[in-house]
Amino acid sequence: MYNDVKRIIKQYHDNQGLYQSLKDDIEDIFVRIIEKNHFRISNMSIRIKKEEALLKKITYKNKYRDIHEITDVVACRIITLFENDVDRICECVKENFDIVEYNDKRKKSYEDRIDFGYNSLHLLIKFNEERCQFIEYSQYKDIIFELQIRTTLQHSWAEIEHGLGYKSQYEIPKDIRRRLTRLSASLELLDEEFVEIAREVEEYNKGIIHIEKVLKTDINANSLAQYVNTSPRINNILEKLHTEFQFRFERDSELISQSRLIQRLHYMGYTYINELDDFVEEHIKEIEWVARERIENMSDKHVLNIYSVLTWISLVMLANESASDPENIFTKESIERLIQLKSQVQKI
Repeated sequence: MYNDVKRIIKQYHDNQGLYQSLKDDIEDIFVRIIEKNHFRISNMSIRIKKEEALLKKITYKNKYRDIHEITDVVACRIITLFENDVDRICECVKENFDIVEYNDKRKKSYEDRIDFGYNSLHLLIKFNEERCQFIEYSQYKDIIFELQIRTTLQHSWAEIEHGLGYKSQYEIPKDIRRRLTRLSASLELLDEEFVEIAREVEEYNKGIIHIEKVLKTDINANSLAQYVNTSPRINNILEKLHTEFQFRFERDSELISQSRLIQRLHYMGYTYINELDDFVEEHIKEIEWVARERIENMSDKHVLNIYSVLTWISLVMLANESASDPENIFTKESIERLIQLKSQVQKI
């Protein structure tokens, strides 16, 4: 036994360069898979097992004779936002690697589950023959590594369960086990509900592609972006500015959240897109003036985010009501300056 442990630890140290290369290549491949398929993930982590943990495992198990028999020296974990992406990622893994072992702990019944409440998809995988034909991957031919795929909720459950200190359901008092069963079932329902909500959001976004439909919707991040994309009035403002300043348009809708535009519009009493559109029609001269002033003071006049028009509209709203900015993005001086200029614009 002692000689086996000593040999495995020596192999572990001798292979450190190999493990680091494997870790880097796994990360590169999985990042490309995730980006290509637009998987919505919360986190991806890859680790090389610590020597202390390895020593504890081989001592406790008392069955290993060689480092290659230990399949989790290198391990990867992918945490998805939505449960339906777990199986989709698994399908991509099958296309790119050989599956040595498939263990779906999500499908076990609560009565039979050993790792109580531990919902996760566990795979043991290795580089397939096709990939190992490439010189850069040939050294990984016989190395098996572990992959866990789970949702954010499943991961949170596992972390909390680990914090409770129980290794299996049989260690847990009966009353507590019953409560944990209910909670675990609730988590599965939440995962299913989030998948359904994501589907409905996608359908909603597909539905608001025409200005007539957009005008009837409430003000939210998606409807504001679509309003800018489809409104003839907004496009007319942008085209005038483009002709005058010759900048390049970019579309980064993150500005809507960063500028807290929805909160500001709600504060000013605007909750539907048609109300916003009516304001734009009534105050279009002032909006165009603010736009020109802001662009002239931009450090980079070559690029304009089209969603900036929404911040200009909100500034005109604040000046129109002589109100301070609830989100503290526009200074009091900026609003007072616009109020003064507003009277000049109205005289033109």
